[in-house]
Amino acid sequence: MLTSKKAIVVGMADCRFSNKVSGKKLDQAYEYINWWLSGWAGAFVARQGYYMSQTENVKKHLEPEEWDYWYMGKPAAKELMDPFGNPLVPKGEVRDGGSYWDRFSNIGVWNSLMKENDYLVKRWTEFLTA
Repeated sequence: MLTSKKAIVVGMADCRFSNKVSGKKLDQAYEYINWWLSGWAGAFVARQGYYMSQTENVKKHLEPEEWDYWYMGKPAAKELMDPFGNPLVPKGEVRDGGSYWDRFSNIGVWNSLMKENDYLVKRWTEFLTA
């Protein structure tokens, strides 16, 4: 399994909607955000090594052994599966970087854009104008 000391978080800390969105579309946008932060999606991405900002909601959708491994930094008490049911983490493996809280207490630099951003924007613009 690939591990790293990076911490990748999935969340919607700064979600803004266009002032042109209203009525049913606005309601649906809020419903989506509420669903995304309700825990199920967070458990799905946790099983791939990512973190969700609403940890208590995620915990409700993970098995105790999954929570202990992915968020608490404990050794896997049993073999853990990815979101599709495939073996991912062998029993006894410890995640690099420790618990969620240990990882976030050690962040020194926060990058909001990946290093490939300029390249991808350039290529996307080329695609759109072709």
